[in-house]
Formats: sequence, C-alpha cells, structure tokens
Amino acid sequence: FAVLVRVGGLGAGGYVWWAERGESRAGILLSDALIVADAAVIPPPPSPISSGASSDDSQAPEFSQPTGSYASMDEKMSAALPKLLEAADAYPASQAGIVARYRAAAALAELGRDAEAAAHYQRVVELDEFGVYGPMAILGLAVAQLSQGAYEEAISLLEQSSISDTESNVPIDGVLMQLGRAYQLAGRLMDARATYQRVMEEFPTSLYFPNAERELQTLG
Repeated sequence: FAVLVRVGGLGAGGYVWWAERGESRAGILLSDALIVADAAVIPPPPSPISSGASSDDSQAPEFSQPTGSYASMDEKMSAALPKLLEAADAYPASQAGIVARYRAAAALAELGRDAEAAAHYQRVVELDEFGVYGPMAILGLAVAQLSQGAYEEAISLLEQSSISDTESNVPIDGVLMQLGRAYQLAGRLMDARATYQRVMEEFPTSLYFPNAERELQTLG
C-alpha cells in the first residue's frame, strides 16, 4: 500500500510538472504572438506626387517601415493570426491558450472573416464560460453574427448578456448598445428605442450616453 501511495504521489507530481510545463510553453507562444498582435501600426506617408507636393519635396528620404511595426492593421493581424492560432491549438484549455484563441477571433473579425471569428469565439465560450474571456467572447460572437446577418441569433445572445446578474468584465451599457443595433438591423425599431432609452436611464454617466441619444433621435 505504501508503495502504491508513493507511486501515486510520483504520478501526481509528474502531472503537476507536466501541467506547469505546458502552461509555461503556452505562455511563451502567447507572448510571441502578442508581440506581433500589439505592435504599432505606422502607415507610410503619402507619396509626394499623390499628395500634390512640390518637386523639391520629392527628394525627401524614402520611407522605411520602423522595425517591429506594420503598415496597416490588416497586415499586422495577418501576421499575428498564425501565431495566435498556434498558441491556441497547442494548449487549448490553458489560460494562455484561451487568451490566444480570443485574440485570434478578434483578429479574424478585424480581417472581415466573420464566420471563422464566430467559430473561435464560440470555442472560447465553451472553454471559459465562467471565466474572464467567456463573457467577452459572447459579445464578440454576437457582433460576428450581426456581420453575417444572423440577427435573431445575435439578439438572443445579447439579451441574455444584458440581464446577467453575475459579475462580468463586459459592461452592460456596451452590451445594450450592441443590442439596440441588433434590433435596428432586424427591423425591431420599438425594441431598439426601448434599449437606447434604457442606456440613458440606467447609465446616465456612460460614455455611450451620447451615442444612445443620437440613435434615439435618428429613430424619431
């Protein structure tokens, strides 16, 4: 029995070591990916001819992209995406893997690949339903669905998020603004008005207050 206990202890210790090693490796992969995903975007200046500059200006030094920066958001996200997916797929259930998948979904959304973004957001929800990124992924999933014209599916998700009584990193006023937009896209204008009104009544100091007021005026 004592031998079994010792063997069992070694097995448990080995598992902990393996898990910690996996988390460490996942963290390294995520860090490498985020170096790209969070890099600066510095577009090249317009050419002298296209900007109407004089011939003297055309002698200015040729623009050189700063090291570690990207010329556009699309270029940066395209470079970051494979790295983010590598980290996400290598250790999917680790915290680093979940963060990587969430950021990969956001990158796909930025690139206009909404169906793929939705699939990865859904996976984050499944892996981290009660964590930090699960609720945020629900909002991302709803936005991706709106972009694909799946209005009622998005509305269902947003309605559920807007009445959640659990602590969440997703601000309810932000959820309500997306819900109002979803109602508008679905042609449910009375619901949209009520939702924007709720933002103004329940969140009078919200950064979204002017947006809600403007949308109400637009709806008439």
